[in-house]
Amino acid sequence: MKQVKILALIVIALLPLTLVSCSLFGGAAVSGGWAGTAFHDGIIYVGSRDGRVVAINSSTQRQQWDYTITPTTTIYTTPIVDGDLVYVGTYNGIVLALNTSARVEDLPFPQARYGEWEWYCPIENARSNAIVADLAMSEDALYVASSNGRVYSLDKGSGDENWKREDIPVLTENAEEPEKLWNSPVIQGNTFYVSTFDGHIYALSAETGELLDWSFEAEAGFASSPVIYEDIIYVGSFDRHLYAVKIGSDVPLWKFPREKPAGNWFWASSIVNEGIVYAGCLDGKLYAIEAKTGDKLWEFDAESPIVSSPVLMDNLLIVAAESGNVYVIDPETGVGERIRNRENSDKPTINDQIRASLYAHEGLVYIRGEDNQLYIVDIVNKEVSQPIPLTVEE
Repeated sequence: MKQVKILALIVIALLPLTLVSCSLFGGAAVSGGWAGTAFHDGIIYVGSRDGRVVAINSSTQRQQWDYTITPTTTIYTTPIVDGDLVYVGTYNGIVLALNTSARVEDLPFPQARYGEWEWYCPIENARSNAIVADLAMSEDALYVASSNGRVYSLDKGSGDENWKREDIPVLTENAEEPEKLWNSPVIQGNTFYVSTFDGHIYALSAETGELLDWSFEAEAGFASSPVIYEDIIYVGSFDRHLYAVKIGSDVPLWKFPREKPAGNWFWASSIVNEGIVYAGCLDGKLYAIEAKTGDKLWEFDAESPIVSSPVLMDNLLIVAAESGNVYVIDPETGVGERIRNRENSDKPTINDQIRASLYAHEGLVYIRGEDNQLYIVDIVNKEVSQPIPLTVEE
């Protein structure tokens, strides 16, 4: 156990260098980020590399507005849209609510355009409070897992703090510093679940933040955010297995693969549909696994690490590899086809790497490339649109 915990600490130290190119955690130069896209009422929302939230009209494929938070930070969280409000967490420790129904130029942050700042919530010390995990949302509250090792509940309307949990008992690299919480939380009913790099799953009351009686401890840390399906939590581990954990149990229901570990970590969150778990791995494979038994149904080789979760659309499975290739896969057979590059069929589907989460809507998949451009992939016609720059339009 001690050796595994030491490994978890090494992983914590190396993760920024492994998965974020040219990053200085705690410094000013942070590259890229994994912010994905959200879609609501014909508008695509995405976080850019240069610290902005960009709204793009899906019909015209042009920017409708953009909001500059600060050019010295980056955005790792995928925006959450709720009515007229867009919520986003930032690497400098701020949670923002943007009102999309107004067009106001004179805003609290410089260079903001065509969006009204509703509220922002600075949490503790921004230097140590990077928000890397996606926010979670219930009917009345937002939930934030922070790099300062704390979990917050914020009122959706005002940004006021409902509660703060700062004593989650997890392993630390330095006894005087809190564990980083980079895995996104998940909510089921009135319970809030979070997985940690030192191999715990904790259950908290979504209403009060109180630690509940049940928790789970594994031999190795958890690399992915948890996913819940029929009271079973599916989560990827740094020991290169995917675990199924029945809520309330002290032992895993199963682990995959059963014997020899996979070729790398299950970093992206799995998705579960009709009793099948679809898990992307940094070894470049997408695995289809029977949810109850852990039996492998098939595997698909994308030939490049899979950093973002797959999506299901119209009985098709869409998976993007870090290489920039996008595949359309039959979820029953695992037979897939690569979507060709619009300019050169020998090149990857899009012109740069893919680490951000995907969004599928009405036959289209929206993908932010690491080149700070938005790509729209037509799944039916297997075509890719001209990339839409996320830079500031003059």
